[in-house]
Amino acid sequence: MFFRIIESFNITDCLFIILLTLFFYLFRFYYNYFTRPSPLPGPLPLPFELENFFFDGDFKRLTADLHRKYGDICEFRFGGYRRIVISKTDYLENLLSSSKNLALFAKFEHTPAMDMLGNFGRGLFFNTNYENWKINKYFFLQSISTPGFNENAIRNTNELFEELDGYWNLLKKSHSFNDNCLELDFLQWINRFMTDSISIVITGERGCSMASYYNTFNSDKYKLESSLIDDPKSYNSDKFSRAIMTYIRGIMFFNIVHPFLRRYVTYFKNKADALLENGDYILRTLNKMIESRKLDFANNPQKVKSQHDLLSILITANNHAKSKMTNSLTDEDIRALLIDIFIAGSDTSSNTLCYIIYYICQNPHVKQKMFDEIDSVFPNNSSDTLRITTDHIANLKYCEALIKEASRMTPVVPVSKRVASAECEVVGYKFQAKTVFHLNYASIHMNEKYWSNPTVFDPDKFYLQDNLDEFNDDLSNSDKEDKKPIHDKDKYSLVIFGGGIRLCPGRKLAMISMLSFMVLMFKKYDVELVDMNAPLKTYTGFITNCLELKIKIKSRNISL
Repeated sequence: MFFRIIESFNITDCLFIILLTLFFYLFRFYYNYFTRPSPLPGPLPLPFELENFFFDGDFKRLTADLHRKYGDICEFRFGGYRRIVISKTDYLENLLSSSKNLALFAKFEHTPAMDMLGNFGRGLFFNTNYENWKINKYFFLQSISTPGFNENAIRNTNELFEELDGYWNLLKKSHSFNDNCLELDFLQWINRFMTDSISIVITGERGCSMASYYNTFNSDKYKLESSLIDDPKSYNSDKFSRAIMTYIRGIMFFNIVHPFLRRYVTYFKNKADALLENGDYILRTLNKMIESRKLDFANNPQKVKSQHDLLSILITANNHAKSKMTNSLTDEDIRALLIDIFIAGSDTSSNTLCYIIYYICQNPHVKQKMFDEIDSVFPNNSSDTLRITTDHIANLKYCEALIKEASRMTPVVPVSKRVASAECEVVGYKFQAKTVFHLNYASIHMNEKYWSNPTVFDPDKFYLQDNLDEFNDDLSNSDKEDKKPIHDKDKYSLVIFGGGIRLCPGRKLAMISMLSFMVLMFKKYDVELVDMNAPLKTYTGFITNCLELKIKIKSRNISL
């Protein structure tokens, strides 16, 4: 009967039904939009998720435009989700403090696309399960708090910089630089330096990223011979780091490219398949590492217990937890933790160091002040090797201010997210479950409400405040309060490592790694930009990446 009715339709009837269906869809779509709870200003949404086709993935530019047009709190629709953009410190504090009720615990939307990447819901970064996240965080904090972990990280940085310096000296020799000045793309070297550094911190295994990159410059006469590079059975940190970068881009790809395109359009389907294969390679590599370390622990537990890398500490702590019949980690949890640290530990630090170098080269007085501090903390001596300790790191106040100011000017994570798992109230508005909140750090960092001269790079914004009590002991508390910069009165005017319950647990390790490299680099070398007039080249996707940083380095002729 039903099919007979359909057969009786002519083309006009079919078109009428299609148009009627479209009309009812559009009516329902916009009725739901205009009757939504707690309406906020923002652009009119498009049906059928058409906004996906017009978005290039740059949330930094998008949220900046929305903030400029619609104010400190506004909304837009993307990917089928209602999204709230928050660009005011009071609102951020309200949102992040309210995450204690766990309604705003999740950082990412739980979509089928995220499930395809194989790491969603585990570890720390992508975890939406609070109980599981809490266990993972406990083990991670226990691991990086063990005696010797930070000192070992500093020692590894020393050794890796000596390796890096050796490659730069070989480049001078092979390319006959007579003026002792070497031109290079710092981005490429620091990416590989941080990759090898985080490889040692996480796995205890020496990477080959810097060696592999060095070999791309030279003929066979000057190439390095390394079993790590050539042995297919070895962990190849250079290949693995490229896979991690591809994995990060894959997250953005799966979130902004419509499922229909990924399934049926050849170009997008091939790209999706390649990204999934890349994810499988990462999982296979980490599974081999975990199984190998577990076997080492079974055969020689004392040796593994004496190692300070994250994987060994996690394996040791996990076996101890199992023996005590307490909460323990699965192999999937350990693997997810390792992926999180690889993602967060190398790329964010290397990009931040690029921005630091760019800004100090643009501001010679800042560079000289940095040199003065480093030289005062590490006076010249007859030793050929500079040795850094955590006590030294604690005295690098101006270098720390440099990191903060570079992070304010060009935040690596310009926009963060929280996803409501249940109905919640934020800054007086009620929002339904699955609402996505975009925390617009980049716009806050450049807002005159919170910063004096926000477009000017000035580490004294932090350095003078950090030393206010030292320089003004005779001032009353009220006078000190009056002298505080604008930003110091707003808790979330500077956000480098997130906030609230999801504050980055590895922030101390990240600062130690960056400060150690700054000391080693600038104690030995003076740095200039190849082109002082060239703008800073960046691209923002999931994070803000530096695309290129051409510099000239020359020895400062200071004996270490």
